[in-house]
Amino acid sequence: MGPKMNQTANPPQIRTIPGRWVVLAMLAFGIVATGTLWIYTKLDLAPFLPLRKALQEEFPNSHPDVRGGRAKGSPPILRIVMQVEFTPHETDAEVVQIVERVTALAKQHVNLAEFENFELYLVRYVPEKNPERIRIERKVSDL
Repeated sequence: MGPKMNQTANPPQIRTIPGRWVVLAMLAFGIVATGTLWIYTKLDLAPFLPLRKALQEEFPNSHPDVRGGRAKGSPPILRIVMQVEFTPHETDAEVVQIVERVTALAKQHVNLAEFENFELYLVRYVPEKNPERIRIERKVSDL
């Protein structure tokens, strides 16, 4: 054995980041991500919040969801989804009254000139079955 075999080679030094900085970076990333989602949600849903509140007051157990916008390549749509406690049929008198009241509230709380189409979904959730639903679609110009 030669003299070079007895010498131990120093491994290259790898620079590490202290755990404290890793944890702080993860917390900062989480705060930024949560803030971004919160801001996006507020900007996306804020124009429809008055209509949603009005629908919730008018129809307490309907859990209304109001969305508006334009899908790529399609006209702008105002879409409202509401739960009902009966099997909805478009010709039912109760459904006709709901449609009239919802359109009146939409005219009152949303600038309908921004939309071309209006869609109202009435959904009844049946336990352990597929939901029963109807879609009522109108041109905003016909409202």
